Amino acid sequence: MQTSSRLFHCLRCHAQVIICHMCDKGHRYCANGCRQKARLASLARASKKYQKSRAGRFKNAARQHRYRQRKKQKVTHHSSQLIALNDVLKPVVKTRKSVKQPPKHSHIMKCDYCGEVCNPFLRHDFLRGTVFKGRLRC
Repeated sequence: MQTSSRLFHCLRCHAQVIICHMCDKGHRYCANGCRQKARLASLARASKKYQKSRAGRFKNAARQHRYRQRKKQKVTHHSSQLIALNDVLKPVVKTRKSVKQPPKHSHIMKCDYCGEVCNPFLRHDFLRGTVFKGRLRC
């Protein structure tokens, strides 16, 4: 007997995702790398916020001072590099990204994470009493 699966939209790319109950650990992102991209964006926001704080500005100044001491060189204007006049540029070939197309009018629903066949009746919320990261979710 197939158990219920969950249908949700990825918080980053808004793709529709079907996930079986075996893979469902509270996912909010699709299986196409959106979780990692969202994490990097979150870290960048936190870093920018920290750099604007007083402590962040002082630590950045101290780090730059240590860098200058290591390099023992001026950090002001650098000299221009000489450009060779007879250089040949390599041609740039643009390739198209392959876009994953959903199956056309397929009546079989599969988990986007493991590929298992899912029940056609889908939930839109978490199961009651499911344990997430050591605590009971009710």
